[in-house]
Amino acid sequence: MLSRVADSLIWHSRYIERAENLARLVAVSDHDSLDSATMMNRSTAPALYAAGAEQAYAEALGVAEMDELEIGNFIAFSELNPDSIRTCIAHARENARMVRDQISDDMWLECNRFHLYVKSEKAMQLWKAHPDEFYNRVIKFCLLYQGLTDSTILHDEGWHFVLLGRYLERVDKTSRIIDMLHATSNPDRAQLISVLSSCSGFSAFRTEYRGDINLENVVSFLLFSQSFPRSIRFCLRQLDDTLHAVSGMPNGSFSNEAERLTGSLLAKLNYTSLSSIWEQGLHQFIDALQSDLNEIGQQIFETYVLLAPDRDAPPVGAPIWQQYQQQQQQQQ
Repeated sequence: MLSRVADSLIWHSRYIERAENLARLVAVSDHDSLDSATMMNRSTAPALYAAGAEQAYAEALGVAEMDELEIGNFIAFSELNPDSIRTCIAHARENARMVRDQISDDMWLECNRFHLYVKSEKAMQLWKAHPDEFYNRVIKFCLLYQGLTDSTILHDEGWHFVLLGRYLERVDKTSRIIDMLHATSNPDRAQLISVLSSCSGFSAFRTEYRGDINLENVVSFLLFSQSFPRSIRFCLRQLDDTLHAVSGMPNGSFSNEAERLTGSLLAKLNYTSLSSIWEQGLHQFIDALQSDLNEIGQQIFETYVLLAPDRDAPPVGAPIWQQYQQQQQQQQ
């Protein structure tokens, strides 16, 4: 498969997943204690923190203008936010256009339809009057679209690149949501439910833990669950399986650095105990995890997107992955 096609499929999938995660984060933040100062013990909203949009918000609007309504608008629609919901849908649509022959007619029509809706005045008016309904529409679209993707395209190499984008984005957001817990040593039940809801995991958690909601169980569930599709372990296992499906190598071996790093991180997580995480510190553990995830993303890019001459060239300035992300934001 051409590197540019793999690139567009990965980012198309990432932007769809990102839009869903953003919508769920801000919807939860609007309605419960997730936005309280005791949750984060910091001067910014958890929705911005988990979305990775703190710096963009500060540069665009400044801390002085921070309020719930402004944060919601910034995450949903603002042109000053390179990762707003509206921008993510636009980027997803543009990447879909670039690989039109790789996706189904149903996918293309649905992506176009929702792109036109999100940039319309009608969407803005709905958000102002009933923000819950707007966020739910975004979430439902993204889930519908992922269902269309899995049901209407060939499960070949292209589909595997779609999965890589989906799980790279998902594992990043879950790690950020877990990290919101580090600021308080004793989060209450409402705060823990907020964290689970931000991952759409409250119902699954109740099934697995029979309603015993405490910090240890919530962190263990989001990190180690074998069956919850947004847990760190589940996402890493999907990444590992998908990378090996693309390369044709059997699991447990590796043919490139992306496979080696993913397998190594999955094995490390499998042999990590909750007590060792508390000893290290939750924030420090998640910080190291995010660093490893960024490196996996960079190695996937270098393995499947960069052409050989670019791959062999020495890095100049910012790391290649950072340069690539900046180029994506500038070009789309």
